[in-house]
Amino acid sequence: MMAKFEVGRAITFDFNLKEMSDIAWSDIFRRTQEGVFCWGHLPLTESGYAVLRDVGVDTDTIDRIMNNQGHGVLRFGRSAVHCSLLEAVAHGHDLTLKPIHLVIGHNFIFTMCDGHSDVIAEVCDSYEEDFYQRAQSGGFLLFELIDSLIFDYRQTLGELALDVEVMQARLIQNKDDQAIFNDFSILSASLLQFRNAVAAARESVDGLSNRHSPFIQESAQPFLERQALPLDRLAGDATTSRAILSETLNLYMGMTSHKTNLVINRLVIISMVFLPLNFFAAVYGMNFKYIPEFEWRYGYLAFWCLAITLVSGIHLVFKRKKWI
Repeated sequence: MMAKFEVGRAITFDFNLKEMSDIAWSDIFRRTQEGVFCWGHLPLTESGYAVLRDVGVDTDTIDRIMNNQGHGVLRFGRSAVHCSLLEAVAHGHDLTLKPIHLVIGHNFIFTMCDGHSDVIAEVCDSYEEDFYQRAQSGGFLLFELIDSLIFDYRQTLGELALDVEVMQARLIQNKDDQAIFNDFSILSASLLQFRNAVAAARESVDGLSNRHSPFIQESAQPFLERQALPLDRLAGDATTSRAILSETLNLYMGMTSHKTNLVINRLVIISMVFLPLNFFAAVYGMNFKYIPEFEWRYGYLAFWCLAITLVSGIHLVFKRKKWI
């Protein structure tokens, strides 16, 4: 049985007898023609595409799968429905989006992705229990996949939200961190990508739950419609986290600007104190032969008395004006 994640497995479900069993790829077409529902997890290789051709999936749908690797899509084809969902994987501040292709046709559903998928692995851990307890049609697998995707989104958003908190701490500490703006840009872009992935999944779920198709059981559509609400919340939470990150950056820039203003203010005060002293020094540093104070016995003392008096007066004025 398909109890563990493994690409290249196929399984049949008999909802009347509540039986399921593994089958070979070569038997999938025959079993679906007999009215047995099949689920196969196929690789994104020629061998996987060959299985799709065997069960009658049209060339246009297969071409879309081969060429669509980076964004969500929902297409109702002549022989199958193609839905591409984006699994989100957080790596530090960065985010990786991995397409998971769903091909839904008459008595079958195929999942296809490149390499390991936590979403598919989660489905493999739970589908048996749901099949035996409540499943009435193949639509239960579609519900399981969407539910697992939402769980994956919650975990990823939790990791991104934790990164936002760490970024807040770094920004508020206001240390000389040269990499902080680069990390901020990466995290902000990751939150935007995550929000777009959730929005794309929301649109796909909405289409699957509302559009009439011979390949989507009507009994499954109300359950799919309920999954739109948590997707809306996730998109809203991602937008909120990005807004919090942006506000924190604005606070950081305000703190930095305030500190810069304080430094400039001190420099202006120092400049204003020394400006008249520089003037006196420039006057008495001139090389004219006849400057009366040069011959005055108390000229040097008078200069310092005048300088101290002037500096003290400027300091007193600044204190009264509360500039220092």
